[in-house]
Amino acid sequence: MLHYGKDWIFVSDAHFTGRDPEAIQVFLRFLNSEKERMSHLVILGDLFEFFFGFKNFFSAQTSSVFTDYLPVFHKFQDLYREGVRIKYFEGNHDFFLHSFFSEQFGMEVDVCPNGGEENLGGKRAFVAHGDLSNPKQWTYLVFRRILKNSWTYRLIHLVGPRISRWIAQKLSDMSYQKCHDDFQTIPPPVFRVFAHQKFLEKFDIVILGHSHFPEVFEEQIDGRKCLYYNVGAWMDHHSFLRFTPPERFELNRFLG
Repeated sequence: MLHYGKDWIFVSDAHFTGRDPEAIQVFLRFLNSEKERMSHLVILGDLFEFFFGFKNFFSAQTSSVFTDYLPVFHKFQDLYREGVRIKYFEGNHDFFLHSFFSEQFGMEVDVCPNGGEENLGGKRAFVAHGDLSNPKQWTYLVFRRILKNSWTYRLIHLVGPRISRWIAQKLSDMSYQKCHDDFQTIPPPVFRVFAHQKFLEKFDIVILGHSHFPEVFEEQIDGRKCLYYNVGAWMDHHSFLRFTPPERFELNRFLG
């Protein structure tokens, strides 16, 4: 019998604020339920409503602001010690995480600020949060470039976690009203258009988040079977994507 290894689990857009401890506990129960069969945990961004990789995370000021996040990081530590490889693709609510996990929690987490390529069962897969999927959304792209640069990071460090988190919440409220229509009932088509472009670049699989809509789309290009998955928002659907090597993908929901 051939053995192809354990599952990859993809999760996106939990947007934990720390104000709802039960929401975090549900996520921890999900990770516990998967840990025996999971080899990779892939976070597709926006795990928290706002998180910045402060270097002095365990100082009195910083830890008091983000104390409610600690159970998630401690669970990541447990998974890491048990051999689960963790990958984190930064979203539009995640900043400066490149060395955060190793410096503050002693675990190696592959952090990608944008998107990246993965090999899934011998197929080329493009994996990203998805907030860069719409090239016509130029005001957001400019705003994102302003936010995600070294000068802004220095300013956030200078201002400190409490004020930074307050400002981020205000900006988040404005961004959410523009990017996520509460009355929208179908996935925005721009993500399929983006996936199609990646297929033309010889990717076989595209996996995104950010839209908050779980979605599966299949396309045939030059005889290749191409698959696009949007993981959807954990905060809304408790949705996740499972990849079981060598080639099985399953978009599902946690009902626990």
